[in-house]
Order: sequence, then structure tokens, then C-alpha cells
Amino acid sequence: MDVNHVPSGTPAPYGRACINCSRAKSKCVLLERGHGCERYVERVLRKRNGRSSTSKTAQLEAKLDNIVSLLQTTGSASGIPTDWEHAAPAPTNAQSTPCFLPKADNAISTSTGIPSPVSSTSTDCSISNACNSLQISPEDAEKTLRNFRTQNMKFIPFLHIPSHVTSQQLRLERPFVWLAIMAVLTPGIDRRDVAFNHITSIIHQKILIEVSPSMEMLLGTMIFITWTTYTKRPFLNFYSHVIMGLACDLGINQAIPKEPSTLQAFKCAVGWKQPDLTTRTLEERRAALGCFLISSCVALTMFRIDALRWTPHMEESLQILMDAKECPEDELLVTLVKIQLVMDKVHHYRRDSDGQSPSLMYIKSFQAQLESVRSQIPQNLKQQNTVLLYTSMAEFVIHETVMKDMSTPSSPELHRLESLCTCLHASKTWFDVYLSIPPETYLGIPFTIYFQFSRALVTLYKLSTLDDPAWDKNMVRNTANILDILDRITYGMKTANSQDINEAEWNIFDKGAKMAQSIKQGWEPKLMETWYPSVSANGIEGDFVASSAAIDASPMNGFDDAWMMEIFGSMG
Repeated sequence: MDVNHVPSGTPAPYGRACINCSRAKSKCVLLERGHGCERYVERVLRKRNGRSSTSKTAQLEAKLDNIVSLLQTTGSASGIPTDWEHAAPAPTNAQSTPCFLPKADNAISTSTGIPSPVSSTSTDCSISNACNSLQISPEDAEKTLRNFRTQNMKFIPFLHIPSHVTSQQLRLERPFVWLAIMAVLTPGIDRRDVAFNHITSIIHQKILIEVSPSMEMLLGTMIFITWTTYTKRPFLNFYSHVIMGLACDLGINQAIPKEPSTLQAFKCAVGWKQPDLTTRTLEERRAALGCFLISSCVALTMFRIDALRWTPHMEESLQILMDAKECPEDELLVTLVKIQLVMDKVHHYRRDSDGQSPSLMYIKSFQAQLESVRSQIPQNLKQQNTVLLYTSMAEFVIHETVMKDMSTPSSPELHRLESLCTCLHASKTWFDVYLSIPPETYLGIPFTIYFQFSRALVTLYKLSTLDDPAWDKNMVRNTANILDILDRITYGMKTANSQDINEAEWNIFDKGAKMAQSIKQGWEPKLMETWYPSVSANGIEGDFVASSAAIDASPMNGFDDAWMMEIFGSMG
């Protein structure tokens, strides 16, 4: 019998407890062989077992390796955007990049902004269903696309669709762009309502839910906002932010970054491939400049937002588009942007100066900038209608603030009278050009021109009723009779309405004619009182505000409230 053997569970005699049990003040249980403590051995074994396992760092590294391996093997099937796995091939000539690519190629953007996730099948079906709902024949679709090229693009040419691209090709390659074009050139209000509801649903789904920015979504949304001159509720502020957000997400308002961002560096570190850095395409440069034009017009008119921030890259795009000469409309786009930049500077000055009128020095400075832009206009564009509209608008944006300050009867300021005369002649020029536009092309007029229309009309009304002894209101009437102008606008709208007898009885041209007549009814009493003070205007007294009931009674509620407020709300 082993003398050292002790029964299992035997406690150590008094005074012979091991050090660990003594410190812990716990019972010390001897091993069967008589040496050591059962409690101490279990702790050591547990500790040794822990040491023998893989360290926490090694375990974490192994997990990361497994994740990366899984992502690389699953690829796009696991939801990784395709353009993270295959770099877009750099075009051999960046300045002649084709505008319209097959849909598969279009998913791989040459931009280095946020990659475009693969479109969901449900949204693609929604776009297809929306296109089918228009029920437009192939012949009419070709005619509509041709009108868009020849008419709409003469006002704000932010998109170049090559002449060889047919309507069917455009519908296959960029269905949302095709849908937007067909919708905005539909005059019937009921049909427009259906198409516009489809478009807004697609925009919300693709941008706000799927967060899937793409050049197709940007261009289609820009077309939608630019030629939607009829809507049931204000939307211009919201959609201006949408297109600016899309432009920034795609990165087309900035130069290609020379160094990757923090997020892109992380993607590279975990094994995701990034597209090769390429130059911006001409299409992207046009879209960025068009986004600035649209947002700047909304900012200048509604005073609620700022335009897309002007960047050195966008400045560079002006010269690149002029040098590339890919399409004749690029010269027009560059010219309009330069004029709009002057107006944007005036807007920023007035906004940041707490409503104070600019001094003579600032007025002369802005006018000098406008003259500098005028001198750079190509000879073939100097008498182009859109250029004349923009330059006239810029002149009374610069000079219209003088109407807020009343000069003293004894010493009128000469420079103020000069500014008033400049506003008057600019208003006359603007309406002369607008009224020369053929009524059959009215559907091609964008909201930017209608915003100018509202400002020109308000300016002319203020000039016609300006209470200043030094100002000859009869001269204003003889130079530009606002009542005659409103009659001619009404006639133009009715003429445009008679161009297509197949349209519904109530359309946007009916609304335009009603609007012009309602404005005339509201303003005529005040104007007659101003022009003929010795006559009581058949006993009718009052001003625009007093006669606004006639306007409220008119069926004009379909117009964008913001646009109507620019006309009527600016009278205070």
C-alpha cells in the first residue's frame, strides 16, 4: 500500500494548507498522491488551457481574412457594386467620350464619386411600365425627340443627344431620360399628371430609398424639373436640392481627386477594387454646368436656397467645352453660364448686405462684368433669342434695386434715373424677344425663362406705377405698354392651344391665357389711375391688392405656387 496515498477529498491537516488556499482562506483539499492541492491544480489547468488557444488578435485577423475571402468570392452576387470590382477603362480620348452608352456600360461610371449600385428589378419594371403608360406611337416619339433637340435645347442645352440616336435607342439605353422628355412635351394636363406621378415615384424610389445615383437619374430629373411649368404643388426648391445632391454624389462638380478619400482607402485596404482615375466626360461637364444654371435661377427668384457652389473645375469646363466643339449648343451653354454667374454675384451681394441697395460703385462693377461677358459672346450668338433674354434679365437684376429708394423731389440722383431707364429698355427688349418666339414652340420654354418672364413683368409694372416726380410714367407707357403686352401674351397662348386640336379641352395653354388675363384685370385699375390721373377710371379705384379677388377666382391653382408668388408676392 502506498503510504503517500490519501483518500480523495481529504482536507489538509491544520497548519498544512497550501499557500494559495491559505491566502484565499478556503479549505485545502489534498490530492490522492498526498502532494499538492486539488483546487490549485484545477486553476492551473484552466489557465494552461486558455494559453494554448489562439490569441484574440490572431482570432480577429482570421475572421477578417474569412470576411475578405467571402466578399471576393461572392462578388456582385453579395451586393458589391460592379464598379468596385472592375475598373472602368479609360477612354482613349476623354473629350470625345460618347454621350450614350449601352445600359451595361452605363452602370460603370467614370466618376470617382459614390458608385452606383445595381438597379433593382422592381424599379426597372416601374420605369418600363411608366414608358408604356404614355401610349405614344413610334412616329410621335421620334417627332417629340426631334422637337426636344431643336427647340428645348435652344434654351438650356445641358444635354447632347447625337442626331443618329433614335427614340427607340434612347428608350432602350436610357429609359428614364426618354420618359422625362416625352412627359414634359405632353401639353394635356391629365396625361402630364399621370406621367409626372410616375416620374416622381421613380425619383423617390431610386434616390431616396435605393440611394442609387447615376447620370441617367441626374439628367432625367434635370429635364423633369426644367420643363415642368405646371404642377399642383411647389416643388422647385426640393428638386433643386435633389439635382445638386446627385451632382455632388457623382462628383461631377469637382475635379477627379488625386488621392483617394478615407472611405476609398478603406475599401482598397480590405480588397475591393476601385475604378481607374479618368478625366471627366463632356456629358458630365455639361450636366454640372446645367445644374448650376437651374439652381442659380431658383436661388435668384425664390431666395430660399443657394446655387450649386461654383468650383475651379466648373470654370475649367467652360473652356474645355468651347475647345471640344462636340456640338454647337456647347457655345450657347457656356455663354448662358457666364451671364448667370454675373446675376449670381448680384444675388449674393444683395442677400449678404441685409437688403440694402448696392451703391453706385457696385452697380457699375456688376455692369462692367456683364459688358465683359457680352464682349466674349460668339458672333453667331449675339442675336440669339435665349442670349438676348439672359442679357436683358441680367441688366434689370443689376439695376432694379434703385426702385426701392425714393429720390427727393428737389434733387433726384442722376445715376438712379439712368438705372431706371436701363431697367425700362431691358424690360422692353426682353418682352420683344419673348413675344417673337413662335407659339408652336412654347412647350420647349423652360421654367428658367418663365421665372425671367415673371421678373420682367413685375419690373415693368413697378416702372409703370413708380411714384417719383422725376420719373415720366407716360414715357414708360409709350415705350412698353404692359397692358398691350399682356394681351399679346394671351393671344400667343391661345394660338399655341390651337396648334393641336386633338388635345384635351383644358391644358397648360388654356391656363396660361387665363393667367395673363387675370393679371391684366388685377393691374389695370391701378395703371389707368396712374396714366390718367384726371380720370377716375370709370369710378374704379384701388390697386393690385384690392383687385386680387379677380385673380383668386380664376382657375389658376394648377400653377406652381412659388412661380405665382414671384409674380404677385413681389408687389409689396
